[in-house]
Amino acid sequence: MAKKIGRFLLVVLIVLALSEAVFAYRVSFAKTKILTSASDDNSYQLTVYMIGEPEWPFGATHCRFDLLHGRKRLIKHSFSIQDDGSAARESNFHVTWGEDHVMVVVSGSEQPDKEYVLNFDGTVGQ
Repeated sequence: MAKKIGRFLLVVLIVLALSEAVFAYRVSFAKTKILTSASDDNSYQLTVYMIGEPEWPFGATHCRFDLLHGRKRLIKHSFSIQDDGSAARESNFHVTWGEDHVMVVVSGSEQPDKEYVLNFDGTVGQ
């Protein structure tokens, strides 16, 4: 009987530990795709991800730009949005494609609009 209780408690502890690990991953590291945009000729693709969940209770939302040319990643750029603790959404971003870059204007309720220029040579300007 004691062995059965011991095994049961071990299983419960393992389940709790795994649940905590999954929760920690989701809150801090999970990527959520917010939007994808392609250049006019479809040779470049920009994807915006939210990383983890917004800082609690009203903190920053961490995000990332991934700019691809075909299957090759040109830019992986992290940034934050100050939007009263809200999750990132498409309306936070305005994307404009140029001949040699993509410009993204990032908006948040607690910040002025911020402009990022992601150049096709792999550099990022602001």
